[in-house]
Amino acid sequence: MATQTAPNTIRDRLLKGIALQQAGEFEKAQRIYKQAVKKAPNNADAVHLLGVTYRQLGYPKRALEYIKKAITIDPNQSPFYANLARTMLDLGTDPDSLLAVCNKALSLNPREREALNIKGIALTQKKEFEEAEMIFQSLIVEDPDNKDAYRNFGTLLMDANRANHAVNFFIKAVMLEPDNPENYLLRARARLKLKQYEPSQYELTEALERFPENADVKHEAARLLFSMNESNLAVFYSKQAHEADPSDYHKCVTHGVNLLMHGDHKEALQVMKRAKKHAPPNNRTVDWNLALAYLANGDLKNGWELHTARFEDPSAQILRRTFEVPEWKGEDISDKTILVWADQGLGDALKAGTMLPELIELAGKVIIELSEKGAKYTQYCFPEAVSRLARMDENNYQTSFDYDLHVNIGELVKHFRPTLESFKTAPCPVYSFERDRAVEYLKRLKGYQDKPVIGFSWRSKNLAVNRARYYLSAPGVTPILKSRDAIFVNLQYAALDKELNYLKDQAGDHFHNFDDVDLFDDLLGAAALTAACDFVVSANTSVADMAGILDVPAIRFGQQEPPLLLGQKNPPWYPSMTYMHPYTDKACVEFVPEIIKEMDRQLENWTPERRNKRLGL
Repeated sequence: MATQTAPNTIRDRLLKGIALQQAGEFEKAQRIYKQAVKKAPNNADAVHLLGVTYRQLGYPKRALEYIKKAITIDPNQSPFYANLARTMLDLGTDPDSLLAVCNKALSLNPREREALNIKGIALTQKKEFEEAEMIFQSLIVEDPDNKDAYRNFGTLLMDANRANHAVNFFIKAVMLEPDNPENYLLRARARLKLKQYEPSQYELTEALERFPENADVKHEAARLLFSMNESNLAVFYSKQAHEADPSDYHKCVTHGVNLLMHGDHKEALQVMKRAKKHAPPNNRTVDWNLALAYLANGDLKNGWELHTARFEDPSAQILRRTFEVPEWKGEDISDKTILVWADQGLGDALKAGTMLPELIELAGKVIIELSEKGAKYTQYCFPEAVSRLARMDENNYQTSFDYDLHVNIGELVKHFRPTLESFKTAPCPVYSFERDRAVEYLKRLKGYQDKPVIGFSWRSKNLAVNRARYYLSAPGVTPILKSRDAIFVNLQYAALDKELNYLKDQAGDHFHNFDDVDLFDDLLGAAALTAACDFVVSANTSVADMAGILDVPAIRFGQQEPPLLLGQKNPPWYPSMTYMHPYTDKACVEFVPEIIKEMDRQLENWTPERRNKRLGL
């Protein structure tokens, strides 16, 4: 009689444990399974379910041990292999091993959903998207409420750079499983990739209300706010996320970059060092952000050392080129031809180009590859070198072989600007302009002998949300034009007719726009017009860099810029530039009175002497 009731006792216990598992009571279920295994150590179901609870409680290695034991006892159960694959996935097992286990499960039961799901995940990891997509589609057709399939299908689409489709699957996953924060996180990441900031704000607000203690949700909110340049709120959430999980290097990096953009440079550096400690070895995203933190604190030695990490940081929006010739490391190049290439925008190239004369002096020959307009300008300024349009194929591989070495223009700092002192002794200005053209522009301005000529620009052509909050509109910049009796010259490239008409209407004869100068494509014209100015007020764009390289006194307003400021109040690159930071918690237009105040201070004792000397008058 006892031998007949014992199995039923085990079965009843297992059913009770399964009910507790389904209710999320994993610890209670585990206690029951432990008792069952103690009574029947060779009961494969009991051993398997005990292993599953270990995985659910966050102990995948222990889970692996029990699930493998269950398979040894009974090797013909497809759920055992499916849960083995799930545990291996938790442990970060390679996709080929996952596929082998999933295929074993599916050989026993071709409709084993968990095995199909994990097979789809493994195929996604191997970038075999087509087969993975077919698996997830079949799972959804078979069960339209399969929340895992929607989530995994969305992840596949993200990996396949189809975020616009992925977001719809994550939305469905949220609808099916609104109490799972992972669904909100995945949707937020898809929105961020698509720069869909506004809907993501609403959705993450809901997630923060649903999961007020969830550090990952706070982390995602901080990432969104960082992208929107809402640094006050971004720091608020990134701090909470970081404090809740201080060993998570992703959260360290997010908090560090938010502190950096908020101006908390010393604390940012400490947080970035913590990220470095917890990150995998040679994580270049961490290294690049650590480089920025070092530079923001004026530590050029460590900052420049990690400066090249951006080329291996997948999130860095730069040009990555591939060469067959070696990179210049500072060796003798007196008999060599060296190629200089740029990885970022025009402003960065102009700034770094201040070191070109020093390179030209060392090299046998210098070739500079830039955009067409950039090359035309540098050819004028540095005729000893050859400037041309960048020569590379669609994959950014080298296509010309008339040079021995290459160097990125931004990496010249290691050789020519290793210390802050080296900036103080650097020649300035080294760029030139067409003097006759500048004089001609000046003479078209009535009253230039008696009034300061002030060039101005208010925004970039790129009005992405994360940049636009530090720009002004035409109405926003108007108070500057009305603030004093001066001649205001438009330096804004790609200005709209309605903007120019508005400024003309508001400022009248004080405002001047040169219709015959293409400020965007004709850098020689832009340089001549800038050189004709006594003073420049500009947003943080290449307009400000143009003023800086020509040594025209300027106010530049914008967010934190570690590679530009290098821990100083004003850019060491440009001795005559004042850098001003608009409020982090108010619109940029509210900072305009501070700009006017600084402009008035600098022009209080104005004379045309500096401008006339520049123009040879």
